[in-house]
Amino acid sequence: MSESHDAAGRAAERARSAGRRAQELGQRLTRLASGQGSDAVDLEVAEEHAEQAADHARASRESSRSGHERAARTHERTAEVHERAAQADPAHAEAHRRSAWEHRAAAAIDRAQARADADGERP
Repeated sequence: MSESHDAAGRAAERARSAGRRAQELGQRLTRLASGQGSDAVDLEVAEEHAEQAADHARASRESSRSGHERAARTHERTAEVHERAAQADPAHAEAHRRSAWEHRAAAAIDRAQARADADGERP
């Protein structure tokens, strides 16, 4: 797996983690609001934490989305290099065309993951 995929995967995991934290904080807010052992200050602090978690989740999704888009562009450029290499090196043309196809497939996957990140979904 490439460095860009590793980084994008880590960013996606951070986004999912932040989303889970935001959900947990939302559940905590519900408990606090229902009067289960809290006061107004606790509720205010919990709301601030929930907002921060939601902001962090959005930032992580954006980071993941932009990472997937960068990876897709890199795969496309690499595919173009392989296509040119196939024309320049007839002895290895098939291997270069196969590599170009693989990079274009990886670019399509990265674009799908970027769309899912933009929509706040899991790919």
